[in-house]
This record gives sequence, structure tokens and C-alpha cells, in this order.
Amino acid sequence: MIHVSDLLIILVSLGLLNISIVILFMINKKEKNMNTLNKAKKGIVDLESITKNIERDYKPANVELTSYEQEQEQNAIISYEELLKKKDNSHVTYDADYDAGIEGISVKKIDTDNASNKKEQEVPNEFHISLMNYEKEEAFLKALRQLQENLAR
Repeated sequence: MIHVSDLLIILVSLGLLNISIVILFMINKKEKNMNTLNKAKKGIVDLESITKNIERDYKPANVELTSYEQEQEQNAIISYEELLKKKDNSHVTYDADYDAGIEGISVKKIDTDNASNKKEQEVPNEFHISLMNYEKEEAFLKALRQLQENLAR
């Protein structure tokens, strides 16, 4: 027969066993968290060293521009103020009396008499500028309208 004292010893030993199992689980969980933190710290250290190496050793490559790219860089408008300055340098003048009367399309006739005289005076001798005559411009616009109609079908 089991006495009360034997039963008490069994219950106490089971309780101690449960407490020791819970403590072992907590220790194991804490070790996993510490491993994760250590790995993260090592990763941060690796990222820091990589970043420092890049900052120390990085040398940008020299880009060689072609003459066309250099010209584009010189003529580029990079601010609103530059745009306002360059708009006054526009030498194209339009004939104010001309009205094409085409629905939905604004067609302007270039005043070639005044524009060409003004252009030739200011452009260096190495360039020759020729404006499209009125008939060619009209033919071009007709071709564009025809293309638009064909694409709409």
C-alpha cells in the first residue's frame, strides 16, 4: 500500500521534474535568441566593413564624351532660368497674317524673309541654315494628316 509520505515524495519529484524541464526550455530559447543576435551583429559588422571598403576604394570611372555629346552638354537647358534666357534667342518668326483654317491643327507659316536675314547674321560661317519652303511644309503636313487617318482606321 502507498502511504501519504510516498505519495508526497512522488508529487514533489514530479514537480521538480516539471520545473527543471521548463527551465531547460527557457535556457534553450534564450540561447537561440542570443545566437540570432550574435549573427545579426556579425552581419552588421560585415556590412560596416564592406561599406567602409567601398567608400575607401571607390573611384568613379572617367566618361569620355563624343563631340556630339559634348555639344549636347553645352547646349542643354538644366534650369528654368536658363530656359527663360534661351527663349529670347529663338530666331524663328511666323507670318501673323497667315491662317490655314484647318480644324484642330494649328499651322503657322514661317516668315522666311525676316528669319533668314536675322539667322545668317548671327550664325558663324561654318553652318548654313536653310528653311523649308512653304510648299514642302504643306506637303509634309498633308502626309502627316494622311498617316493619322490611316492609323485611325
